Amino acid sequence: MAPLSFDLEALSYINTLLEAFKAFDVDNNGLITTNELKGIMSSLGYRMTDHEAKEMMRRGDSDRDGLLSLEEFLEMNTKELEFGNLADVLQAAVSALGPADGVVRGEELAEVVSQMAGAAVEDCMDLIACLDGDGDGVINLEDFKLVISLL
Repeated sequence: MAPLSFDLEALSYINTLLEAFKAFDVDNNGLITTNELKGIMSSLGYRMTDHEAKEMMRRGDSDRDGLLSLEEFLEMNTKELEFGNLADVLQAAVSALGPADGVVRGEELAEVVSQMAGAAVEDCMDLIACLDGDGDGVINLEDFKLVISLL
């Protein structure tokens, strides 16, 4: 397999989308409603009509339930991103990343990935950092799996 290469800007963008979803999902139920979409857009100074909100929802609502899940939200906003071999490498690594505390650290990722793709610890630390919304140096394993599924 080729050496690991990835675009930190694109991964940071995914992290920004995760944070944006949390802001849109006012009731924290894991779904965005049309009213939540309109509300957050209004708070940003953009007045959406009902038709505009429904059209925006329709574009991302792949299961046609009238709601946007996190997966649908991310999918509709990441279609154009390219990640090279990162997806393959991380997908292979994720099965080995099952820490007892449910988080992934850069050092752990580097230990697993360096065997497959020659990744440097610094690269893996950078990867974790750009997905680390709260700056604690770790990311949730389930969130990590979700990001990998988008790559």
